[in-house]
Amino acid sequence: MTAAVAQSAGDFLVDVAERIGTGCTPESVRSVLLRACGGRLDTRTPGGRRSSGITVSGMPFEASVTGGRGRSARLLRYITETTTWEPEFAVRLEAYLAAIAELVFRLPDGNDEVIGLLHSFVTTVYPDPAAIEAGRRPAMWLGIVHHPAEPDRLAGLKVYCSPAARADAVEAVSRRWSGFEGLCPIPVNDDLFRNAGLAIEVDACAHLTYKLYVRARFRDVAVPMKLVRYFGDSAWETLSEFTRCGVDAAHLHDFSYFVCCTRHGDEDPSYTVSLATRRSDDINTLVRELAVRHHGGTRAIDAMDHAARACGATWRCSALALGFSPEHGIDKLNVYGTPTWEIPR
Repeated sequence: MTAAVAQSAGDFLVDVAERIGTGCTPESVRSVLLRACGGRLDTRTPGGRRSSGITVSGMPFEASVTGGRGRSARLLRYITETTTWEPEFAVRLEAYLAAIAELVFRLPDGNDEVIGLLHSFVTTVYPDPAAIEAGRRPAMWLGIVHHPAEPDRLAGLKVYCSPAARADAVEAVSRRWSGFEGLCPIPVNDDLFRNAGLAIEVDACAHLTYKLYVRARFRDVAVPMKLVRYFGDSAWETLSEFTRCGVDAAHLHDFSYFVCCTRHGDEDPSYTVSLATRRSDDINTLVRELAVRHHGGTRAIDAMDHAARACGATWRCSALALGFSPEHGIDKLNVYGTPTWEIPR
């Protein structure tokens, strides 16, 4: 049944791509997904645990749309994870490295050098597979981007790892790649925030982007204030935009926050503040208001909803993110969501 879900997810992506005008061939979209996820989308491991941390359900698949400054982008984006049904970390790691190698060659400028860099990144974060305790499932996610300029190929590949796998993970990658150095302004062992993810993204021209993700440890009244303290205008403008779109300022802390700290090449860092949901949260009204303001309408998010229903699934918004630049203010809105299929027991 999980193989059938993967096939349905391919149908979902093809439909979304058509609705938002990506122009990608259905064959390329489906084949990339099946290679990236290993041909299956398992919600649970054989032992009954969540198979992946990508979604609250354990489904190793989440799609997103993006845009800003009054327009939605014709980009098809999603995250998945391969071989999640395997209990052994070493087996999953081997499959992850193999998937990276194959997907890099789908990039227009992908080559052995890019593969070597991404493999080095993964093995720097996970230097000793045997040291990963049984039952732990550190992130080995793959971010996929399709773009109209590359209808038959990949336009971007993002490789994610978990900094929790080793105590000095951030320091280790910073020593190897200066793009990670000083990327996050939060001090070590902050009581409200923790490092939650590391990633390197490669675009169609093999240019690199370095990313470090931090998340609030819990929902606390002090979190919004500390976001502003650490991330300045990016956080202030994002939180202000939430209130302009109907969120009660006194309840801004009643959400789960992530921040993506990003450096393109050797540029200065930028920060994207994300609001993630629990099962009980409903942010659909907020998302639609933000889409009207920053995408110029709800076409892109409606595309995910309609595509899910067309393939027998329901779609739920799982997170949103706002990006800020000094030149344009809030200039990016990402909306994330997951289609869910009823799987017979």
